[in-house]
Amino acid sequence: MIYEFILPFCETNLKLLPNSIKVGIDKGTIIALNNAIKLDYALGDFDSISDLEYLKVKKEIKNVIKLNPIKDETDTEYAIKMFNTASKIIIHGGIKGKRIEHLLANLNIVLKYDNILFQDDESLVFKLPNYLEIDKLTYLDYKYISFFAAENSIIDLKGFKYNLNYYHFNKFDNLCISNEIEAKKATIKFNGTGLIIFSKNDYNLQF
Repeated sequence: MIYEFILPFCETNLKLLPNSIKVGIDKGTIIALNNAIKLDYALGDFDSISDLEYLKVKKEIKNVIKLNPIKDETDTEYAIKMFNTASKIIIHGGIKGKRIEHLLANLNIVLKYDNILFQDDESLVFKLPNYLEIDKLTYLDYKYISFFAAENSIIDLKGFKYNLNYYHFNKFDNLCISNEIEAKKATIKFNGTGLIIFSKNDYNLQF
């Protein structure tokens, strides 16, 4: 089963799967309700919403899980552990916002779990597998693709603007930022732990 989490600072024009289990995380619950998204669960310490908004959550959502604000995990990671039978968890939001520490915590979550995908209107972020074949048409909306290593690794890229032949890809190495897919199918071989990020954003992009 696929779960979709709606986080604070997510876009309001969300494209959700029809048969997924939908979970509002803290203030993301209010964003979902205000945009007529039917939620199966609401979860969080709800310290970022008003008492009136919390009453709305209690009224409109059957399953509300209120967490103690004093805890060792973010609301998002608590939800990941709670719904640990999910085949995939698509997390809307969590990339932008004013709290940069939450972005770093979310990137740690991607590295920690194999079934997590963060997305918003401009980006996709997920853990880099040992082998990945990318169909260019599937990701046609994304101009750039970047890779980051969380540990000293080896990466091999074929079908990209900048290919690599079993490159020793070390932690803190920024060589693999802003690459582009050129072939109809591109392949990635990776030995280690790292991130893959697809980005639409371009300084010259017209909206």
